[in-house]
Amino acid sequence: MIALTQQWLTARVRLTLRNPRALVFTFAFPLILIVLFSALNGNAEVDAYGEKIRFAQFYTPAIAIFSLTTACYTSLVLGIATARDQGLLKRVRATPLPMSIYLGSWVVGAMLTGIGAIFLLFLVSVPAFDVEISARTLPAAVVTLVLGAACLSSLGVAVASLVKSADQAMPVAQLTFLPVSFISGIWFPLEGAPDWLVNVSHFFPLSHIVNAFGSCFAPGTTGSQFHGGDLLAIAIWTAVGLLVAVRRFRWEP
Repeated sequence: MIALTQQWLTARVRLTLRNPRALVFTFAFPLILIVLFSALNGNAEVDAYGEKIRFAQFYTPAIAIFSLTTACYTSLVLGIATARDQGLLKRVRATPLPMSIYLGSWVVGAMLTGIGAIFLLFLVSVPAFDVEISARTLPAAVVTLVLGAACLSSLGVAVASLVKSADQAMPVAQLTFLPVSFISGIWFPLEGAPDWLVNVSHFFPLSHIVNAFGSCFAPGTTGSQFHGGDLLAIAIWTAVGLLVAVRRFRWEP
C-alpha cells in the first residue's frame, strides 16, 4: 500500500510539472514578480506586520502564498472538475485502486508542488535580495505553510465538487481567489486600510495564511512566532472544506 501510494504521488507530481499552466502560474509568474518588483523597489521600506521592513522581505513571503494558492487551490479546482467531465474519475473508481490513494495523491501532490515553488522563490530571493530567514521562526513558518497548503487544498476539492462543469471551474476559481487576494495582504500591506476592509479580509482563510507566514520573516519579531489565532482560523476553514468535499463530491458529470 505504501509503495502504491508513493508511485501515484510521484506520478501526480510529474503530471503537474508537465502541465504548462502549472509551470507558468505556480513557478514562473511568481518568480518574475519577485525579481521584477524587488529589483525596482530596491531597499524601499513598507509598513507591514507592525514595523517597517524592506520591500523584498515583505513581498517574498506574500507572493509565496500566491504561488501556494495557485498550486493547491486553483489547480485542484480546474484539474478535478476537468477529470470529472472527461469521465476519468468514473473510470478510476471502477478499478481496484483505492480512491483514498487516488485523491490523496492528487491533494498531496498539489501541496508538494506549492511548497516546492515557495522553496524556489526563497532560493532566489535570499541571495539576490538579501531576504532574511530566522532559524527561530522557521518552525512556525513551516507549520503555517503545511497547514495553509492543507487548507487551500481542501477548499480546492470542495469548490471542484460544487462547480457543475469544467467550463465553470476556471472562472469560479479566479473569482473566489483574485478579489480575496487583494484584501489579504498579498499584493500590498493592510496597515492603514479601513477597519471594515480588514474585518472582511479576516473572514477568509487567505489573510490568516499570509499574516501567519509573513510575520515569520519580519526582522523585528520575537519568540517562535506561532500565531495561534490565525492557525485556528486556518484549521477551521480546512475542516469546512473537508466537510463540503466529503458531502458533495461527485464522481460523474
